[in-house]
Amino acid sequence: MVDLVRVAARGTGTTAQDLISPPELTPVPRPLEHPQVMTTKDTGRKHTPAAPIQGSASPPSEDAFPYWRRNMRSLALAAAALALGFGISNPFLPLILKEQGATGPLEIWIGYTVGGYFTLSFFLTPLWGVVADHYGRKAMVLRTSFGMGIIYLLLPLTPNLWVFLGLYLLGGTTNGFIPSTNALIATNTPINRMGRSLSMIATGALIGGTLGPVLGALVASHLPAYGHLMYVSGGLILLAGLIGLVFAQEHHQRPAQPFRLNVVEDLRIILRLPGIGMMLFFQFTTTFTYLGSIQVVSVYTLQLMEAKGVSSGPEVNWWLGMVALALTVSSAVAAPVWGRLLDRFGAERVMLAALLASSLGALPMALVSTPLQLTIMRIILGLTAAGMAPCAVTLLRGAAPRGMESRVLAWGAAFGMLGIGGGPLLAGLIGPYLGLHSFFIVNSLLLLLGFTLGFRRLKHRLAMA
Repeated sequence: MVDLVRVAARGTGTTAQDLISPPELTPVPRPLEHPQVMTTKDTGRKHTPAAPIQGSASPPSEDAFPYWRRNMRSLALAAAALALGFGISNPFLPLILKEQGATGPLEIWIGYTVGGYFTLSFFLTPLWGVVADHYGRKAMVLRTSFGMGIIYLLLPLTPNLWVFLGLYLLGGTTNGFIPSTNALIATNTPINRMGRSLSMIATGALIGGTLGPVLGALVASHLPAYGHLMYVSGGLILLAGLIGLVFAQEHHQRPAQPFRLNVVEDLRIILRLPGIGMMLFFQFTTTFTYLGSIQVVSVYTLQLMEAKGVSSGPEVNWWLGMVALALTVSSAVAAPVWGRLLDRFGAERVMLAALLASSLGALPMALVSTPLQLTIMRIILGLTAAGMAPCAVTLLRGAAPRGMESRVLAWGAAFGMLGIGGGPLLAGLIGPYLGLHSFFIVNSLLLLLGFTLGFRRLKHRLAMA
């Protein structure tokens, strides 16, 4: 069994301890950041090795990060505050756009708005990863939280729809709190505590996301406009930044080489890592399923309500909140269980289980006809999909060469942003013609594709052992 685990670890770039963690296993050596230029004694000519040189350092112990528990708890609280802020206003974004003057199918407006926001984030996130590797990950946590908080406070002040859209898109330059937090945790936590710590961050975000829609539904009925929910969101996002500023710690050693911004070269190096393409696809599918569906499900709920003859009022607010609540509550319950499975069985195997279960959980949403049925299906999806996010981050962290951790995680986050924006964009393209139920069929097929690719890779490696 140990031999099979070691073979599986070599294929993904993770350590054997990532896959299964008995104390006697020796971590697999990790590659250095760049192939090094060497000089032969006989000729004096320089040559570059065809493959990265293997290092021999073991992963740092808990003594190297005495503050990891403080980071885990404080950043989980910050993630909860930020997710609470987003959860208050995001499910109501279709109604906010309608209030601003949007006409026609709301799924098209949502697709362009959210799709544009996260497409911009996709291109900028790798750049922030380079900055994080040089100047530290905590700086990125503060950049995104304070930047987003200020923009959310300004959004209700916009005079018309187009200014609102422009300012909302500008927010894409400040996006990325959870990926930045995950990068800070992943590089300042002992490897044997990674699953627990990342799951705590995910749980904090899920708790905040759980309370957000409920609070949003309650507050919306007492506000003069849905857009005023953005004030509450902005304040909570700023609170998340303040928690990170005061309590989060980082042991960061600035690289000896001068700061350079060469994203193309970084991507070339990253794409040579074993299995990285599949890991990036895992990240895309995870966020497509979770965050990429939030506004789509809100529009879907509005359509189900309109079929009942109800288009506004407290009942609409209630069901918008309940449908959003369903996913986050069930995910918060399941996330610690998935985290323990991750630490015991390894990220790759747990990721495959979560992908297959989530594919089966997403499909029935295409068949619902009432908001209650949709709520039940979202509960099931939350239970099955809660394990995907920590597994995806752990796989990427394990594949990252030393000195490039933030850049690898940043590219993973970038593909995650693409998934978040791709969900509403796809819904806007196919919804008016095939109906929004088709979105959930595509989602289920993407999850099944991820499982198939991962299972074939694992089966091939075990056959080669």
